[in-house]
Amino acid sequence: MNLVDRLAAIVPVARQIEVAREIASLIASMPSTMGNNMFLRQSIIRRGTATSDHVIDGLAAWVTVLFDLANLQQDRDRAMGLEARIPKKALDRLARALSQSRNGCIIAVPHIGSLELFAAHLKDRGFNVGFVYSIGRQPTPTERWIYAGRSATAATPIAFARRNTGAEISRVLQNNGVVFMVVDVYPSGKYAGITVKSHDSDFRYPPGPARYARTGTLVLPGFASRRDATGFSMNILAPIAYRTWMPVQAAASEFTQEVAAHVDGFTAAQPVAYWLWHPVPNDPYFAIAQRQRPDILTAMPAENDEAVALAVEAAGVSWTAPDMSAPIRSAEDLSLASSALPETVS
Repeated sequence: MNLVDRLAAIVPVARQIEVAREIASLIASMPSTMGNNMFLRQSIIRRGTATSDHVIDGLAAWVTVLFDLANLQQDRDRAMGLEARIPKKALDRLARALSQSRNGCIIAVPHIGSLELFAAHLKDRGFNVGFVYSIGRQPTPTERWIYAGRSATAATPIAFARRNTGAEISRVLQNNGVVFMVVDVYPSGKYAGITVKSHDSDFRYPPGPARYARTGTLVLPGFASRRDATGFSMNILAPIAYRTWMPVQAAASEFTQEVAAHVDGFTAAQPVAYWLWHPVPNDPYFAIAQRQRPDILTAMPAENDEAVALAVEAAGVSWTAPDMSAPIRSAEDLSLASSALPETVS
C-alpha cells in the first residue's frame, strides 16, 4: 500500500497497469500467503489449476485497484480522466429502476474490476451512491488508507457489520439512492448467510440483497472490467425478480441463487479481473479445495511472507527512483537482488 501510494504520484495513470503487473510478478515469484490464496481462487473460478500467469493476472488486478484508490485520494480529476465505458441502456435501466422502486436500488457486484471507479462515475453522473465495505473496528493503517480512497469516490461509505449499518443503507436508499454491495462472499463469521451454488460448489452469500428486495428495493447485478491504460467498462443488468408469493426463506434462497448465477457468469467471463485474495470467514474457496481439490492445496508451497515483503521493499527503491522513464527491472532480477538484502540490513 505504501509503495503504491508513492508510485501513484509519479507514474502516469496509463503506465500504472504495467507497473502493477511488475509488482504482481515479483510477489508471485516467491511463495506467499497472497500468492497462494490467489492461486487457490484462480484455480476454483477457472475450474482447473491456475498457472503462474493466472496468479499474476489476479494480483495485478488487485494492485491496479490500489492504484485507483491512490489516484482518487491524490488527484480525483486525474483518476476520473480515464475513459469510463458504460452502455446508455445500462444508465437508462438504472434510472428507470429508481423511478419504479419503492426504496432505491442495490447494485450487486463481485470482486471484479475497478469497483471504486464504477461507484465514482455513477456519482458524477448524478446518482446518489453509497457502498458497503468491510473494515475492522480498530482499523489498521492499510484499512484507513483504503477507506480514504473509497471516500474520495464522493459516494457514501457504509461500514459492514456495525450497529448503524442498516440505518446508513436505508438512509441512502430512502433518498432514491443506489447502494453497491459486493456479494460473492459473505465476510461474516457470526451469521450463516444464504447458501448458493457457485463455481460448482457451495458458497455463502450475504442475506442483505434478498432482505431489501423483499421490502421493494430493486436489486440489479452489475460489474466493472479491470481497467487498462486508457479506461475500463461497466454494465448494469435488469433487476432480479423477487418471488413475493413464496415463503420468505424459499424466496430469499431462489433470489440469491439468481444473483450468484450472474456473479458466476461475470467471474468466468473475466477471471483476469478477479482480485479477491485475502481470506474471509469460513473461506468457501479453501472449503472447496479441501472437499474436491486437495491437489490444489498440495501444490501450494510453504509461505515466506517476510521474504516477499523485503523483496517488494527493495524493489520499491528502484520503482520510486526519480527517473521513472528507465525500464523497470524484471521480477527475476529483483527477486535475486533481494535475496542478499537481509545480509545488508543491521
